[in-house]
Amino acid sequence: MSVLAPGLLLAAPRLGDPNFVKSVVLLGHHDGDGALGWVLNGKALGPVAKLLTDADLVPTGTSLPESSSYAGVVRVGGPVMPGSAWILFEKPDGHAPWDPEHDLGGPHAVTGAREAVEALARGEGPARFRMLLGYAGWGAGQLEGEIREGAWLPAPIDPALLFATPSDALWDSAYRVSVGTTPMAFTTTVRGQA
Repeated sequence: MSVLAPGLLLAAPRLGDPNFVKSVVLLGHHDGDGALGWVLNGKALGPVAKLLTDADLVPTGTSLPESSSYAGVVRVGGPVMPGSAWILFEKPDGHAPWDPEHDLGGPHAVTGAREAVEALARGEGPARFRMLLGYAGWGAGQLEGEIREGAWLPAPIDPALLFATPSDALWDSAYRVSVGTTPMAFTTTVRGQA
């Protein structure tokens, strides 16, 4: 199977894993050793600004920007290392990559670098971002096996799905964009061909 990242994984309508029901996973890394991604529409945890403040990451005297990104909801990005913070962001002009950083093509990237989280806590990070806690990981050959079993539908990244689509509509929207139909219609069509 070819390299799937960067790309999306759309959970099958009847995926049995409760961590991934109706999930849209942004896949940032995939090779022979495994894969790494983040659930874009995971459980909501609260606004970014509140999470940064409650975690005592915002320096004393700092006022965070009143932007849609800081007001945006932090979501569970996956079941692995739920305390790890990841930032999906649009790279500003002249952006020097953080380490680690996963380039998604075009203006988008994901990082788990502590320096990136600290920059956000100072109000100095990228203007447009989403924060995710935890990630999804697969060992060598595991994701490929799950795809063969019909658990996931690989799809290309559509930039509108990363920031402009509401989380509660993301799964349906991703299927419409990628397949041209709703998830249930896609499932019925595939079953009818089997």
